[in-house]
Amino acid sequence: MANSEATYIYKEARLNLEPAYPGSTISFVLPAHSTSTFGSRSQPKRSIVTEKYIDQDEDGFAKRHLASEGSMFFRRQDKRDKYPRSFLWRILDNRKELEIQSTDLDQDFSHKFEANLTLLLQFPSPIRPFGIAFAEPEDCDALTVFAITTANELYTLTLHRDFFMKPAASDIDIGDWCKTSSPTPFTFRIPYRLVAVNVNELLISLDDGSILRLVRSSRGNVVWTENFYKQNTWSLRNMIWKGQNTVRFNNLDLDASTAAALALSPDGKHIFSVCLNHRLRAWNVGTGRPGVQRDLLDEPDRANDKVAPYFIGPSQSTLQAVLNIPGGVDGALYHIITYSPKQHQFKFWGVRDADNVDLGIFDVQPDVAFVPPVDDLMNTTVWNLEEFFFNPGPSGWRGAEIWIRARSGPSSKVYSLRFDLNEEPTKLAHVWKHEWVSVDPGPLTVDGLKRNPANPVEQELDTLELYKTDITEQWLDFLFFPGRFTTASLETALLVYRRGLDLKRSGHVAAKGSLKERICATVSAFAAIGKTGTVDYNEYEDNVTAQWQVFYGLVKDLHKRRGESLSLAFDYETDMPWLVLSDYLSAIRKTNHAETMSLNAAALASTHLNRPLRNAVKSESRTVAESQELARLLNAAATFRRNLPVAFHRQFQRHVDGELLQPQSLSVYDRMESIERSCDLPSQVSDDDLSTLVEELGTGVKELTTDMFLNAIQLLSQENQARTNQKRQIARFGLSALVRVSQETLERNYEILLDLLALVLFMQFDLEEEDISEDFDGSEIFVEIINQLKDYTVLKWMAGTAWSHQSPTGPSSEVTMKTLDETFKNSRKLPITQTVFEGIYGHRSTNFPLPDKLKTKLLTVWSREWIAEVFKEQNFDSAIEVVMGILLLQREYDLAFEFSKFVQEGNWAMYLKGRMYIALGEYTLASVCFQKAAYNLALGMFSLDDADTINFIPLDQRDSFSEGLSRYYHHVLGLFEKAKAHSFVADFAKLGLSNLVGTEEETLKTELLSRLFSASIQTLRFDEAYSALTRHTDVSLRKSSLQTLVTTMVQQSQPQALLKFPFLGLTNDVDTILASLCYNTLNLSSGPPYHQILYSFRISRNDFRGAASILYERLQRLKSTSSKVHDPADESLTHCYLTLINTLSSVGEEEAYILAEQRLDETAPPQWGIGKAKKMLKRQIVTLETIRKEYQAELDRVAAIENGHFPFVDGGDEMDIL
Repeated sequence: MANSEATYIYKEARLNLEPAYPGSTISFVLPAHSTSTFGSRSQPKRSIVTEKYIDQDEDGFAKRHLASEGSMFFRRQDKRDKYPRSFLWRILDNRKELEIQSTDLDQDFSHKFEANLTLLLQFPSPIRPFGIAFAEPEDCDALTVFAITTANELYTLTLHRDFFMKPAASDIDIGDWCKTSSPTPFTFRIPYRLVAVNVNELLISLDDGSILRLVRSSRGNVVWTENFYKQNTWSLRNMIWKGQNTVRFNNLDLDASTAAALALSPDGKHIFSVCLNHRLRAWNVGTGRPGVQRDLLDEPDRANDKVAPYFIGPSQSTLQAVLNIPGGVDGALYHIITYSPKQHQFKFWGVRDADNVDLGIFDVQPDVAFVPPVDDLMNTTVWNLEEFFFNPGPSGWRGAEIWIRARSGPSSKVYSLRFDLNEEPTKLAHVWKHEWVSVDPGPLTVDGLKRNPANPVEQELDTLELYKTDITEQWLDFLFFPGRFTTASLETALLVYRRGLDLKRSGHVAAKGSLKERICATVSAFAAIGKTGTVDYNEYEDNVTAQWQVFYGLVKDLHKRRGESLSLAFDYETDMPWLVLSDYLSAIRKTNHAETMSLNAAALASTHLNRPLRNAVKSESRTVAESQELARLLNAAATFRRNLPVAFHRQFQRHVDGELLQPQSLSVYDRMESIERSCDLPSQVSDDDLSTLVEELGTGVKELTTDMFLNAIQLLSQENQARTNQKRQIARFGLSALVRVSQETLERNYEILLDLLALVLFMQFDLEEEDISEDFDGSEIFVEIINQLKDYTVLKWMAGTAWSHQSPTGPSSEVTMKTLDETFKNSRKLPITQTVFEGIYGHRSTNFPLPDKLKTKLLTVWSREWIAEVFKEQNFDSAIEVVMGILLLQREYDLAFEFSKFVQEGNWAMYLKGRMYIALGEYTLASVCFQKAAYNLALGMFSLDDADTINFIPLDQRDSFSEGLSRYYHHVLGLFEKAKAHSFVADFAKLGLSNLVGTEEETLKTELLSRLFSASIQTLRFDEAYSALTRHTDVSLRKSSLQTLVTTMVQQSQPQALLKFPFLGLTNDVDTILASLCYNTLNLSSGPPYHQILYSFRISRNDFRGAASILYERLQRLKSTSSKVHDPADESLTHCYLTLINTLSSVGEEEAYILAEQRLDETAPPQWGIGKAKKMLKRQIVTLETIRKEYQAELDRVAAIENGHFPFVDGGDEMDIL
C-alpha cells in the first residue's frame, strides 16, 4: 500500500527575482528579419531600464513580473571555472520579452566582476511555445540563445559573458550578436518544438509530422543546411483525411505524427522522437530513414480497432530522456526513458541498434509498471506529470535518481525517487510504490504565511491587547520582512487599494514619501472614512485592523500568482534541482535533521519507516530508533505548546524575552519558577492536553530524561563532516539563498526551543515528583535552552532587519559597491536591500571549508555553517559587542538603539552604549554610560585590542584607554565636543582634572583646562571658565583665554560678574583688554558699554585717575560722534561731565588732572590722509578746573538753545579757553 502521506526530505528556498540595483536591467529591442505588413521594420535599440513600480496596475505587474514560461540553462563546468554558468530565463509581456539573468551561487575568489545584470530581449513578434533553446559555444565564453517567433523567424543570439557583468560590454551594434533568418520550410510549415543539440545543430518539430534538422559549419555562419525526416510523403489522400488525425494546439492543427519530444542519440547517429500519437520513433541521421518504433507502453498496434486513438497533449513538456550510462543492461549501447501520460507510466528502453525495427530496442524491465503514486501522494485522481529529470548514480543505474513535477489543478508538487534499475522486479516495484519523497514548498506560500506566527491576520487580539499592541507596526514588520514580498507587489497592491478611496479624499493621501509611509497614510485614510466629530479610539483601531486585512488580501492575491509553478530544472554538474515559478526561483535543498523530523512527525511516530526517511534521520551519532524518540519528543512539545491558549503564547513570549534580555540575579530555579507562575501554566493545560502529550510521546512523561532534551537541542547544531577548502566568493543569488535558508532555519529552531522550554517548565512545576524521571534535571535543560535562545534571538534579529549602509561581500561585490557609490553619491543610501546579517557577515560566508559533493545538502550545510560563524570564535557578549560596534561605525544609530537590548552590562558594552546615546542626542544617558565604564576602561584592567577587534577606536585615540582616568575622560569629552554638547565637555574636563596625579603630563593638564575653559564659555559658566584660566601655566594661552573671557562676559551683559573676579596678577591684562575694546568700539549708543565697564573696573581697583581718563575719552567721543549732543533733553553729556568731576574730586588737588589725547578737530587739516592724523597728535594735560569750565560751557550752551539762541560759531573756537 502506498504512503497516504508524502515523505518530505527536501525543501524549497524561494528567492525573489528583483533587479540587483536600479539600472541593472538592460533592454534590447531586437530587429525583425523582414519588414512588416506596413513596410516598416523595428529598429534595434539598447537602453538601461529604470524600474518604476509606482502606478503599475495588475496588468502592468503581470506583464513585467509574471512569466508565462521559464526554465534554467547550465553551462558545462570545466577547469576554467566558468562564470556565469547558471542562467534563469523567463518569457514575459505576452511572450514578447525574454529575460535572462545569472543565478550562480558563488564564483572563484579571483574574479573581479559579478554577473548581476539582467538582459531583457524584446522581440517584434511573440515567441512560440517551446520555441526557446540554449546552447554553449565551444570557441567563445558566451551563451547562445535560439528563438522562433510567431512570424516564423529564427533568432540566434550570442550573448558574451561580459554582457551579464559589465554594462558597457553590450553597448555595441546589436547586429553583431543578433542574427535572424527565416528557414525556407517555415514558409509552408509551422514549427512546433525547438531543440538545440549544440550551437551548430538544431532539431525542429514541424506541424506536419516532419523533423527539420538545421546544421551550420561554424558559429559565425548564418546559413543553415536543412535536412528533413518524415515517414510519409505528401499525398492528396493525406490532405483529405488530415482532420481525423490532428491535434489542436494554439490555433494549430498538428499532425498525429508530430514529434512532441526530440533528442539526439549519444553517438549522434539517430534522432529519437516521441510523437503525439503515443509512439517512440528513431531516425537515422545519415540516411534519413526511420528506425525502431514502439508504442510508449509497448502495446501492440491497434490501427484496425474501432477504439478512438490516444493522442498526447501537445502542451506536455517532457516525454523522453536519452541516457548514456556505462555498462548497459543486456548489451544496450544506451538507454531511453519515456513517459506516457496515458497511464502515467515510465518505460526504460535499452537500445542495441536503432535501425533494427524488430530487435533494436527492448523494455529493460517489462514486468514493472513504473507509475509514480501521485494519486496517493497528492490525494487526487486527476493529475499530469509536467517534467522529469533522470540523474544517473555514481556507478550507473545503482543509486540513480529521478525527479518529477506533477500538477493537479492549481497545485504543483515535486517528487524524487532513488532506485536501482537492475534490482529484481518485485523489489523495484516496491521501491517505486513506497519510496518517493517530496519537496516542501516552504514558508513563503500563502499557506505558509498563514502559519507564520508574525502574521497579524492570524493573531486573536482582544480589545485590551489591541490597545497595547501597535497593529500598524506589526503589519509593517510583517510586510517588509526582508525577502518576503517584493517592492513591485506591494506597490501594485497599494495602487489597487487606493482605487477604492474616494477621489476627493485620495488627494489628501500622501502621494510621495517612502512606500511604508504611503501605505500607512492610505490605510489611515480608509479607516477614517465617514468619521466626523469625536472619534472613538477603539472603533478607529478596529477600522485600522480591518483595513490592514483588506490591503493584505490584495498583497496575498498577487503573491499567490507569483508562486505559480512553471518548470523543474536540474543542474547535472552539481546534482541540484531548481524550481522556476512565475516570479520566484526556488533552490531545492535537503532538509536538516530537525526539519525532517518536524515535516514527517506523523510518519516518525509509526513503527515502520520507509528507506528514504530512515536514511534521512539517522546519523553517525544516532540510530534510527533514537532519532524516532527525538522526533516524538519534538512533535509532542510542539503540539503541547500549540494547543495552549493564544493569550498564553503572548505572555510566555514576553517573559522569555525578559529572561533573555535582562541581567539575572536570581537562581536558575527561581527564574524558572518566575516564568511558570507569571504565565499561570497549570491553569492553561487541560486534561486533553495532557492526554495528547502522552499520546504524542508514545511513552509516559516519566521516560523523558535530561539527555533526551539535550540531544534534541543538539539537533539544531551542525554536525562535523569531512571538509575541503576552496577559496570562493559568494554571488548575489548565493547570498540571497543563504539568507533565505538562514531565516527559515533560525525561525524553526527558535520555535523548537520555545516548545521544549514550555514542556520543561510544565514537567518541573506541574507534575508530581513520582511522575517524572530521576534523570530529569529541569535546571540543566533550562540553562541550555536559554543560552541557545539568546543566540537565536540575536541571529533572528540580524537576519530579519534591513539596514541602509550596504557592505561588500567579496572582491566583485566591492567593485559593484564602488560603482554604485559613484552613481548614487548624492543619495543617503544605496538602492540595495541588505540585512544586517548580510552586511556584517556576508564577507565571511565563504571563509570556512565545506564538505565536498554536498549536492542538495549544499545550502542547508552552508547556511548552518554561516550561522555558526557568529559565535564560533567568541562568546556571546563579545559577538554582540562586535555587531554593536559595526552598527555604530555604519551610523545605523536607530538600529543600534534597537539592538542595544541585546547588549550586556560589560565595560566595553557600556562604552558602546554611550557612543550610541551621543549619536542619538541622549547626552545624559551617554554620560552615565561613560562614567559607569570609566574605572575599568581607564586603569589598566582592560585590553582595547581584545575588545575592539573591528578598530572602532581610531589609532590616534587608542592610547586613551588603560592609561589613567584623565586620558579616558579627555577622550570622552572629545566625543561630546564633536556633538557640541558643551556642558558635558565641561563636566568630563573637570573629571579629568580631578583625577590628575603628579606624574601626569603637563600637556594633558593644559589640554583639559583649555577644553574646560572653552566649554564653560560656550555654556556661560564664567566662574568655571575663570577658574580654568587662572590654572593655566602657559602664559600665551592664559592671555588669549583672558581676552575671550572678558569679551564674552561683556557681550553677554555680565559686567557685574566680571568685576567680582579678583584677577590676581592679571589686572593690567584685563585693563589693556577693556581699553582696547573701548578704543575699537564704533558706536557708543548701541554697542556694549565698554567705557563704563572699564571705568568701573578701575574704580574697583582705586585707580581714580585712570577711571577719569576713560571717562574723558568717552566724553570726547560723545561730543564728536553722538547725534544727540545737540538735543537739550539729552543728559548723557552732562552726566558724563559730572561723573568725571566727581572722580577727579576723589583724589588730592595736586593729582586732579589727567593726560588726554588732543582732539582731532582742533588741529587736523582737511588734507591729512587716513591714519596720519593720530600720529601727529600731541598729548595734553586736562585739569579738574578745565573740566569744570567745559561743564559750565555745556550748561550755558544747553540753556541758550532752550531760550532759542543758536550760536553760529565754529566748534573749534569753544576750545580756545584751554
